[in-house]
Amino acid sequence: MVSSEKKPRPEVTEQQPHQVDSGRDDSRVRSDDGNVTKVIHADGTVDYIDPKAVGGDYGAMPPGYFRSPQFLGTLTAQCLASICAYLGWVLPANTLSLINADIGPSANIGWVATMWTMGTSIGFLLVGRLSDIYGRKWMVLATSMLGLVGCIIGSCAQTVETLIAANVCNGIAAAGQLSFGIVMGELVPNKWRGPIVTLVFLSSLPFAVFGPVIARSFFDNTVSKWRWSYYLGDILGFLSLVLYWFFYRPPSYDQLHVHGRTRLQMTKNLDFIGIFLYVSGCVLFLIGLSWGGSAHPWASPQVLCTLPFGIATLVGFAVYEGMFCKVQPLMPPRMFKNIGFVAVVAVATIGSMVYYSLTVLWPTIIGTVYTTNSMEIGWQSSVVGGGVLLGQTIAGFCVSYVPKVKWQCVVVSSFAFAFMTSLTTISTDRWAATIALGTLVCTSIGFIENVAFAGVTLVWEAQDIGLATGVLGSIRGLGGAVATALYSSVLTNELNKNLPKYVVPAATGAGLSPTSLEPLFTAIAAGNFSTVPGINPDIVAAVTGAVKTAYTSSFQVVFYTTIPFSVVLLLSSFLVPNMEKFLSHDVAKRLQDMPSSGTLETTDSER
Repeated sequence: MVSSEKKPRPEVTEQQPHQVDSGRDDSRVRSDDGNVTKVIHADGTVDYIDPKAVGGDYGAMPPGYFRSPQFLGTLTAQCLASICAYLGWVLPANTLSLINADIGPSANIGWVATMWTMGTSIGFLLVGRLSDIYGRKWMVLATSMLGLVGCIIGSCAQTVETLIAANVCNGIAAAGQLSFGIVMGELVPNKWRGPIVTLVFLSSLPFAVFGPVIARSFFDNTVSKWRWSYYLGDILGFLSLVLYWFFYRPPSYDQLHVHGRTRLQMTKNLDFIGIFLYVSGCVLFLIGLSWGGSAHPWASPQVLCTLPFGIATLVGFAVYEGMFCKVQPLMPPRMFKNIGFVAVVAVATIGSMVYYSLTVLWPTIIGTVYTTNSMEIGWQSSVVGGGVLLGQTIAGFCVSYVPKVKWQCVVVSSFAFAFMTSLTTISTDRWAATIALGTLVCTSIGFIENVAFAGVTLVWEAQDIGLATGVLGSIRGLGGAVATALYSSVLTNELNKNLPKYVVPAATGAGLSPTSLEPLFTAIAAGNFSTVPGINPDIVAAVTGAVKTAYTSSFQVVFYTTIPFSVVLLLSSFLVPNMEKFLSHDVAKRLQDMPSSGTLETTDSER
């Protein structure tokens, strides 16, 4: 119980000397005087926490705690929320061309995926940081509500532009829906964090793995077609919101800041300048990346007025946080003195540069080189989600039960390097090899990513896992956006060279008049040769083969561009810390209002 007599305490914002390293020393950052638990945050800020908010040793937890309706209801809500995030990303991203044909055509269709990425990049840091400060529940409820709104807008969209607005909401919401490392990680013993993250990942298996197939099945077998992706999001999002409301009762704001500032005082001292610089920098940077080489040339005024200013704003954000911020910074620079944390962020970011890019590019690879059958494209596109989920499942248990995580990462990163580089041999007659290599690459990346998701919650103290996870999620999202823009630009540039190089001689050699070449290239883009003057089956066969060759040559160059990133992944893996020293049976936080235990009383603020 917290004593009713408040003892004099130093201000909770007092800066204390705090040396950040790759390990943790509980005696250094926490102390307990019996009334409150003192904690020191990554930015040096001191806080006092109600001991009833702290879980403590697993053996001292209330009987039946992990089988209680509150815990199981929270776990179910988190699993449903995770599925909603996949419904807003994987299914639409794999069927953009079909959606565009239904409610377009629009040159802005690519923004549907871009806005989701932008939303998550911005949202992860805000959700993580603010939930550490204000408590998790209201942040989780807000993102769940936003996701529900996004799916409702998406299910009713009549234009591509409306769908873009829906995915802005879904992207920001996904930052909360995919923060299960925070929500569930702090409610279980440290040693269980890998398995609990894996359990949530596995709950999304049907949509994470078979999302491309499900999305295309909706097109082929339902009247509403792609809208069912969002209808399911409506249903599951509502259920998730209800479960969170009734069962998820993490420590309240007052329990996290005993003798501290009120909510209003804390809000007045938020890093508003840092938030503005970070959000505006991300928006300008990602818009410039999306425009460059597709909607506008790289040297166009539109790109030159967004991309450089976005980069400059993000640099300004870093300088401000490090030198001028006088309040709790949004992204404390001292976090990056923790080499283990930096390495975990680096490997997760490189992993996302493969995952997000393959999510968008893999259906194009299958559809242009190997088959034009919609369902076959869907099944073969499941390689990405299936491989990643397999790797995540393996890693979740390896983090907790197999020693020497660093060397596991080194070995798996070597595999990712080898398999990704081997994809440069892609060709029309190597379908089995392409599928096998794609599966192995994604399995390797999934392993690395789940080491990062679980590991980032271990290398920092419990009071900062929201911030640490938010930093990782935002940088990871930005890395994925950079890679997607880079690979798409390389592919476009190579196709602009290779299509004329291979198609023109093939078409004219088969008897097509040179005057029909311009309508031929228009027909290639539309996928319909019937309007080309002088076309015949022999010319169609020759052109089809030449188009496959052009795409194959272009994809080879795209995979060559991944080699530098694979090298960075391998080098960073040598700096990933071993996790054994962090795998205690301590539970960071406990759910409140647990009727099974008389020791868990309800505070006035919670009533």
